[in-house]
Amino acid sequence: MRILIITLITLNILYFVGVYLFSLVFDQRPPINEPNIPTITLLSSGNANDLGKVVDTQCFTVGPFSVEKTARLVADRLSDAGFAVNIRRQQTDQIQQYLVFLPQLKSREAAEKVVADIKTHNIKDYSIIASGPYKNAIALGVFSNLDKARRHAEYVRYLGYDARYTEQRQRAVVYWIGYDEPFGEPVPILKWAKEVDPKVSVQKIPEACEF
Repeated sequence: MRILIITLITLNILYFVGVYLFSLVFDQRPPINEPNIPTITLLSSGNANDLGKVVDTQCFTVGPFSVEKTARLVADRLSDAGFAVNIRRQQTDQIQQYLVFLPQLKSREAAEKVVADIKTHNIKDYSIIASGPYKNAIALGVFSNLDKARRHAEYVRYLGYDARYTEQRQRAVVYWIGYDEPFGEPVPILKWAKEVDPKVSVQKIPEACEF
């Protein structure tokens, strides 16, 4: 019995010594980095400033310009001032003029009688449409301004005729200028456009930045 107890105590001592040595050899934390493999460094918000100053910007598009030269002169002025710029072409239907007219009558003779009457009311611009879907209608003038077309149609209606006006459109190419500007520091782009061409009529519209 005494020998058995001594044997058990010896085995327990050997077991604990073995466990301790095993833990020293195998129970280790993994290395932070592997040999020959670069580590990844996370940049804090403070470190980001070391990469360069970040300035908040907003982007706009200005147009439409009907003349390419005007658009390029305005874009050059923006570029010279240090702004990122691009010019985009766009196909569009533009209103070229407004036609005032009387709807088509039953015959050429009926149209000529109407013309003879309206001539006595100091209406000098008139013509009978000779063919097409508006045959025997009477054109009463073409206007570049909607208000003028409307006033002329109202005057002819005052004389007792069903005068109307309609848009006449034409396919055209226009130009839009995209650019960025510092937030809170607006560029006087509309003023610059007027300085390039006093007759130009454009608008400034916010857009998503693509620079």
